[in-house]
Amino acid sequence: MKFIFTSVFIATVFSACTTTPEEKKALLPECSGSLAEIVVLSDKATLDSAFRREVEAVFSASLAGQPAAGEKVFDILFADEDFFSGYFEKHQNIFILLSASNAENLKAVLPAKFVDGLLKVMVDKPGILGVKQTTVFAQNQNIFIVLAEDKASLLNKLKNKKDDLLKIAKEHENTSGKKKLLGNIKANDDVFYQKSLTDRGFGVRIPKTYRVAKDLADFVWIRKEITNEEKEMSILLFEAPYTSLNDLSTENLIAIRNGFTKKYIPGAIDSSYMKYSSGLDPVRTDQNFKDKYGIEIRGWWDVQGDFMGGPSYIRAVVDEANGRIVFAEGFLFYPNEKKAKSMRELEILVNTLSIK
Repeated sequence: MKFIFTSVFIATVFSACTTTPEEKKALLPECSGSLAEIVVLSDKATLDSAFRREVEAVFSASLAGQPAAGEKVFDILFADEDFFSGYFEKHQNIFILLSASNAENLKAVLPAKFVDGLLKVMVDKPGILGVKQTTVFAQNQNIFIVLAEDKASLLNKLKNKKDDLLKIAKEHENTSGKKKLLGNIKANDDVFYQKSLTDRGFGVRIPKTYRVAKDLADFVWIRKEITNEEKEMSILLFEAPYTSLNDLSTENLIAIRNGFTKKYIPGAIDSSYMKYSSGLDPVRTDQNFKDKYGIEIRGWWDVQGDFMGGPSYIRAVVDEANGRIVFAEGFLFYPNEKKAKSMRELEILVNTLSIK
């Protein structure tokens, strides 16, 4: 089973015929919605309590690397044919659960020709997971339509393809979230990013709401402080020599990281410093990152000799051409509050990492 990224004739969504599809899209409002949040649209008959639990099992998995019974990857906003307008319709990340049996009901909130076009895709390409569409009801919007013959088939796809669907949801969020965070500033016009590429051969993109607190030859600390609440978001950049695969053990990567934070991020108490917590096992994923060997570590930081702590996201990338491991880390201090949305922002920014 697979899904396709195809072009259903979106121009039929709009009634005007005096402008081009590109001009019509340019007139759409900016998308709404928060990070770590998705809208799931289907009809009332499909979205009974049992079916909603299956949807939640796909998109509400617990965040990796956090304490047990932690937050979920996504908050889910359910919508049906009686409730899909405004914030929901313009949301940046929408999943539509469409079947041949609920298509007529969904035509109450979706253009008929749009729905019919999707049903034709399902007939022409049997077995596909669904169809991706962008900028349908709003700018910077990503929609994925899961296609099936009936409710039972939709349920089967949710159970059997949950990893694929969660991956799609995260990819959608990364795309729209990056545009929202960075605005219209191009990489060539990003002063800090270009300076970092020149000075050290790697860098990340940061919004105007962040400031560079330390910009040293071997260490960068970027901070965003929220003045009206006890909240701070940080990004770290540093590097270490790479000689062999032995350098890439999780223990060694965290030891390197702790060495930098011990040197540059001391605690309030003498001899205290920020480190990775030994009380929670980090969660590691090895994956290709922009054509280089990459490692992703999600975990929890704390302060030696103190009681502060919070979630962390590390991206380590092997730069073999320059004999080094490049690190970018986002970490959050936000006690007693939900952290998923802020960590998703940090993760998106960390993954703007580029290496020359």
